[in-house]
Amino acid sequence: MIDSHSHTFYSKHAVGTVDELVRASIKAGVSILTITDHAPFTVDRDNRLRLSELDRYFADILQAQQSYQGQIQILRGLEFDYMPGSDVYNRELLDRYELDFAIGSIHYVEVPGEPMVKVWELPRLAGQAFLDRYFADLEALLDSGLFDAVGHADTLLRGVPEEVVLRRLEPLLGLFARNGVAYELNASGLRKSSLDPESGCELQGLWSYPSRLLLPQLIAHDVAFTVGSDAHDPRDAGEGIRELLHALQPLGLQRISYFQHRRRIDVPLGDAMAINMKGEV
Repeated sequence: MIDSHSHTFYSKHAVGTVDELVRASIKAGVSILTITDHAPFTVDRDNRLRLSELDRYFADILQAQQSYQGQIQILRGLEFDYMPGSDVYNRELLDRYELDFAIGSIHYVEVPGEPMVKVWELPRLAGQAFLDRYFADLEALLDSGLFDAVGHADTLLRGVPEEVVLRRLEPLLGLFARNGVAYELNASGLRKSSLDPESGCELQGLWSYPSRLLLPQLIAHDVAFTVGSDAHDPRDAGEGIRELLHALQPLGLQRISYFQHRRRIDVPLGDAMAINMKGEV
């Protein structure tokens, strides 16, 4: 199993040490784990790594690589936030540290005349001004040349009708392959709440993202895919990945990719699904 999106206590809103995440991932049958805590950023500084913690973060990953050699492949990653004007800041971080994988994600959107929108504020996601800004920011992210993959690009499905999200995403699909940016199949959409448009209440247990309707279009555009649990607790290591891949394979998904030394490695889907619940081939 490949899990290319995971977090530890370094992200502040997640729990578990690097060692605890790795041990839980081994138990869950993960064979390739990329640790991708939230990179330092100028917004929401208390929910991510601090610049002063980066050396210790990478030292913890190195220690885990040495301790669990032969049991699991552990890769160094970060999940970067992207907003207009953040290119220089993020590029300086990327130039300073050697990574295997860099995810670019949008968590915060500046809407003129409104407080900043966070993508987990579900009742605010359907506003036209927010949607205009979000997809403009996503286009800029894809054109930035900074990242290997986009994290949970369709997370808006938690609060926005699928046809609206697809209509907004379709003009951008060609940019993924053209710019060499993978599309993340994020399994946390199977665990997170969704907004009921009629009652306005949040519901649990519904598949919100990734979009199954969008997948064939991405495949037609020759887009590469990464997959991740987006675990914020060791108990969620590898969670949902098997279910996700089994559901998407009949829709045409043929391979999953991961990144090592910022270079994409493609794995046939049959190989990625060949590990059973005990982690045995």
